[in-house]
Amino acid sequence: MPKLELKSSFTIPEKIEKWINNADDIELFRINLKLLSKQLDYDFYDLITFFIKTVNEGIFTLSWEYHCPHCNAAPGFTHNFSNIKSEDFCQMCNMSFRNTLDKNIEVTFTINPAIYKIPDQVSDNYMNEMMSAAKKHTYEIPDEFLTGLEIMNNHLFYEYFGDQVLSVEESLQIQRITILFTDIKGSTSLYNKYGDVKSYNAVREHFKILFSKVINNHGTVVKTIGDSIMASFIKPVDAIKAALEAQKDFIKSDFGDIGKLDIKMGIHTGGVIVVNLNDRIDYFGNTVNVAARIESLSEGGAIWFSKIIYDDPDAMKYLKQHKNEFESKVYRKKAKMKGLEEYHELYNINLYENLINN
Repeated sequence: MPKLELKSSFTIPEKIEKWINNADDIELFRINLKLLSKQLDYDFYDLITFFIKTVNEGIFTLSWEYHCPHCNAAPGFTHNFSNIKSEDFCQMCNMSFRNTLDKNIEVTFTINPAIYKIPDQVSDNYMNEMMSAAKKHTYEIPDEFLTGLEIMNNHLFYEYFGDQVLSVEESLQIQRITILFTDIKGSTSLYNKYGDVKSYNAVREHFKILFSKVINNHGTVVKTIGDSIMASFIKPVDAIKAALEAQKDFIKSDFGDIGKLDIKMGIHTGGVIVVNLNDRIDYFGNTVNVAARIESLSEGGAIWFSKIIYDDPDAMKYLKQHKNEFESKVYRKKAKMKGLEEYHELYNINLYENLINN
């Protein structure tokens, strides 16, 4: 295969460019980023970001492949997130199934035909082998693959492909995702006291801190609501990291004449559905509602989170390792949340008094 002309507005890492030019036709077809990350010893999240950039610039194409949970075969695929349906049908099994972003939707990348045309035989052989194995009930989905959720939770996906939304009649399930809500304590009085311009400038600067901490910890900001944000993370520990790092910055930052801002935070993990709300990707469901209710209980400088976050091994390991750095304790409290009848076991960390004096 001749050396490919890879023109882009960004720098292509030498390691990846070398791999692309040495790869054969099969390797450039349906690239599995989890396997490639290990093969190249390249950070998985950075690799996702790189390939999203290449899709945006026409170097690779992206495919959303939905696997039948009964035979594991992929009855279909699409290059556009907007075309994914809530349910699909497997003709081989004669059964319908519901699509779940972090379970049966696999995302792969293939070199763009405009850059290099892979022979049709490669895709034909793949389809024939897959269908033959599926008929024998021996086809297996890779043990590790890039899920639809993992790519959709990358901040560049929202930036480049945020207009790819589902039909208003469709929704997709996510089995497990971590939601972070934030809010500025006393924001109404802030505007009354300092006026719109100064208050807006402070809110804008506080968004910069939140966005950077979310993105740096493998999350994405789903939306802003007034002076609040809703962010999502695949791992609870990443939400904890982002929240702690942001609170540490907020406590040490001054916002002009306004001074310090007290930021409230709440975190919860669970299942959601992906919907189209006002032509934007959004999350809906009880997990989102509970995360928002937890945030409403928080005080300025505090992070409140549910028991499911507390029970996450990686999150707790991180908190124990960084206990001295943040000089914080984790407190447990049973609280009643608005709209929910029973009491819930919640946990909180308040960095304000410890960090303000450092």
